[in-house]
Amino acid sequence: MIEIPDSIFSVNQDGVAVCPKCQKPIKECSCVSYDPSQPKYDQFALTIRLDSRNRKGKKVMIIEGLPRDEVYCKKLAKILKTKSGCGGTCYVDESGGSIELQGQKWELIKQLLSKEGFVHIH
Repeated sequence: MIEIPDSIFSVNQDGVAVCPKCQKPIKECSCVSYDPSQPKYDQFALTIRLDSRNRKGKKVMIIEGLPRDEVYCKKLAKILKTKSGCGGTCYVDESGGSIELQGQKWELIKQLLSKEGFVHIH
């Protein structure tokens, strides 16, 4: 488990760090679904666009607005490539993570991203 300082959590009236989900002190929290190492999916607005520039006429779907975590983006890209049966790549820059997927499987990619927990997909 990752050691996370209590200073990043909000505090109650007694000055004790509390879990954002159950509002119990961190030491007493039993929330199994709360994992601070995972990105907060509702904070990211994903944009899916089609691009064919400098690709010899082939179409590529680009998913932008992902977290700036290279390990997470690689894992998500592998899931999307495997389930959609297409090739692709991912990269992370100062604006965030991006995934490029070959082909035009809009609805399938939107469904897979929704299953991963992303709420805002455009």
